[in-house]
Amino acid sequence: MATFFSLCIIFLISGNLFLQTNAAAMDDICRQTKNPSLCVAAMNTDPRSRTAALPQLAQITIDTAEYTAGQTKIRIHGFVMSEKNPRIRNLYSQCEDFYVDALAALNIAPEDLKKRRYVDLNMQMGLARRAVDRCEAAFQRKSPFRKENEFLGILADAVAIMATTLSR
Repeated sequence: MATFFSLCIIFLISGNLFLQTNAAAMDDICRQTKNPSLCVAAMNTDPRSRTAALPQLAQITIDTAEYTAGQTKIRIHGFVMSEKNPRIRNLYSQCEDFYVDALAALNIAPEDLKKRRYVDLNMQMGLARRAVDRCEAAFQRKSPFRKENEFLGILADAVAIMATTLSR
């Protein structure tokens, strides 16, 4: 009976250390981004992030980024359809095209992660980051999608950092 109790205590302690290690890894990844607090908040939108090993954390983050990009593209399309001013409608349309590019990169990313093609994964995240930066630049840094652009950009940056870490 004492042996069983001892094993339970060891299991609980080692499990707690495992959770702390993964949370620390997430914090370490986010610390390397341009906006660590936004990164942690973005990753914490999925409760699995705190306990995931690095490859799983990368997949969770890609999933979050892909969902965010899809929802933002839908929102942008609504702006395209309702805008009467042709110049502004063109800006919205450009952003929509940039989000199509971001989604294309994010759609490829899970396969790169699964096959451990970390250089390719890093490249896909660079493409996603550039897409949202270009959307923001189209509006001279005053985009109505600024929060979404920042959120998606920080997720892409975090996955790129994870890819670099996994490649070591």
